[in-house]
Amino acid sequence: MNWKLRFKMEKLKEQEINLVPEKSFGSVPINVALVFPNAYELGMTNLGFQAIYREINSRMDSLGHRAFLFKGFPPYTIEALKPLSEYDIIGFSVSFEMDYLNMLKILDDAGIPLFASERENPIVMAGGPAITFNPEPLSPFVDFFVIGEGEEVIHEILDTFRENAGRSKSYILEKIVQIKGVYVPAFYEVRYGDKGEVKEFKATPPAPLKIKRRWVKDLDAFTTETVVITPNTEFKDMFLIELSRGCGRNCRFCMAGYCYRIPRARKLERIIERAKFAAQLGKKVGLVGAAVSDYPRIDELVKEFAKNNIKFSVSSLRADSLSKTLIEGLSSSGHKTLTIAPEAGSQRLRNVINKGITEENVLDAVKLAEIYGIKNIKLYYIIGLPTETEEDIKEMIEFLIKVREIMAEGKNKDGILTVSVNPFIPKPFTPFQWIGMEDPTSLEGKIKKLQSNLKPKGIRILYESPRISQVQAALSRGDRDIAKLLYRVHRLGGNLTALKRFEVDGKTVEYYAHREFPLDAVLPWDHIDVGLSKEYFIKEYQKAKEGRTTRRCTEDVCSVCRICAK
Repeated sequence: MNWKLRFKMEKLKEQEINLVPEKSFGSVPINVALVFPNAYELGMTNLGFQAIYREINSRMDSLGHRAFLFKGFPPYTIEALKPLSEYDIIGFSVSFEMDYLNMLKILDDAGIPLFASERENPIVMAGGPAITFNPEPLSPFVDFFVIGEGEEVIHEILDTFRENAGRSKSYILEKIVQIKGVYVPAFYEVRYGDKGEVKEFKATPPAPLKIKRRWVKDLDAFTTETVVITPNTEFKDMFLIELSRGCGRNCRFCMAGYCYRIPRARKLERIIERAKFAAQLGKKVGLVGAAVSDYPRIDELVKEFAKNNIKFSVSSLRADSLSKTLIEGLSSSGHKTLTIAPEAGSQRLRNVINKGITEENVLDAVKLAEIYGIKNIKLYYIIGLPTETEEDIKEMIEFLIKVREIMAEGKNKDGILTVSVNPFIPKPFTPFQWIGMEDPTSLEGKIKKLQSNLKPKGIRILYESPRISQVQAALSRGDRDIAKLLYRVHRLGGNLTALKRFEVDGKTVEYYAHREFPLDAVLPWDHIDVGLSKEYFIKEYQKAKEGRTTRRCTEDVCSVCRICAK
C-alpha cells in the first residue's frame, strides 16, 4: 500500500468519531466493503450511505467498512486499510449518474474484473437513487441491484448470503433474485428492434418479470442520521437527521417525488431526542428532507429547538409553506441565506411542471427573510423545461430584477441575490420521461441571455454546463448498450465528456439524451415497478401539455395516484 495513501487514510480515520459500537464475532463475519464512488468529503455527507453502513454493522454476523475514490490511488477501506478484493461483498452507493465511470475505475484499480460474467467473487451490488430510476447502464458490471430504499432489504440480502455461504456465485444469485426489490441482470434478456429501441424484456425463472421497488413504511423503525462525525466534509459542524422521506407535491420534473412516494414523516419526539443528542456533541442539527418546511409539525419542532437552545439548518424549503416561526428559528441559528426554488421562469411554466408556487409566494419569502435578518437570497431555476419559450425567460429576468430591487429598497440592500440555473434533464419515472433534452447550443444561448441581463443588475449567476448535463441525460435514459460506451471511455482514461466521441450500433450520447419516446414505447426501465402505473404518468404528461395542475398528496385524502391504497 502506498505510504501517502496510508497516511491520508489513517489521518482521516483518526479525526472521525464513529458512533457504530465495536463488537466481537463468534464466527467469521460477512465482510462488506461499502463504497461511495466519489470523494470522501462528498460521501460522508450522504445519509443513505451512512444508513446502510449502520444497518450492516448492527448485525452480529456482518462487518461493514467504507471505501471512497482517492484519485491516483487504488481503493482501500478506511477502517481496515484492506483492498476491496478481500471482501465478500462490494456494495456501491450511487446517487449520481456522473459517478458511473468512477465505479469502473474503482473496480479496475482494485484488480477486480469489470464484467459480472467474468467475476466469481467478490459479489458486487449497487443501490441508491440513480440505480432505482434506471440500473441498465451499469447492468453488465454489477451482479445485483437494490431497487428502492435499502434499510430493510440489506438484511434479507445478508441473510441469504449467510445461508448460502460457500456456494457458487450463480447459486447465491439464484436465491437473491427471489428477494423483493432485488434486480439481477443475468436473469433478464433485452431484445432490441431494428432502430436500436428496446422491444422486450424477458425474465428467466425464478426472476420476476417486474422488480418491485422497496420502501420503508415506518421510518421510525430505522435511524437515518450521521453515523460517523468528521471535520473533513462540507457539513463538518452539523449532525444530520432525516426529518422526512418522499414528497407528495407532484412536481412533474422531479424523480424523488415519484420514486420515494409515499411521503412519510418521523415522529416529533424522536427528532427532538436525536437533536438533543447532537447538541450534546456540540453540533448544529441539519434537518434533511425533500421539503423541510412541509414537515407537519415544523413550528412545534422549531419552538422545541429554541427552548433547548438547539441551533439548526435545513436541506430544502418550499416558498409556500414557510412560516414566521421557521424563518425566525433559522435566523436565530445563524442562517445568512434563504434558499428556495421557483424552478420555472413564469407562472404558466410553473403550472406545466406542477410546481405549485407563485411569484407572490417567493416575494413573501424574501420579505420574511428581511424581517428576520437573513440577508442573502438564493433561487434555483431550471431552463429548457418542456414548452419553455423566450417569453418565459423574459418573465424570469423581469422577476429576478424585481427581487433585486425589493432587496435593495429594504434592510437587505447589502445582501446577495444568487440564481442557480440548471438545464432540464428528463428523468425516468416522471411524466416527462418521454421527452428529449433541449439542445445544448440552445441552452447556452439562454444562459448568455440571463447573464447579459442579470449581471449588470448585481445578480450573481451560477449554472451547470449544458454539455455535462447532456451526458447526464444520456446516462439517466440509457439502455444496456450505453454500458459499451462507458466501458470504452473508461479504457481510454475515464473522461465522461469523451463519451460524445463514440457510438455503439449508431447510438450516441446525443441519441440517448435527445430522443423522444412514443407513449406506447417499451422504455429501458419498464421492468422496474415503482408502484405507479404508466397510465398515471401518461395522464400527468397530458395534463402538463394542457397547463393543468394536480393537487398535492395529503394524508386524509388519496385520490391522485392511488399508490397509498396499494
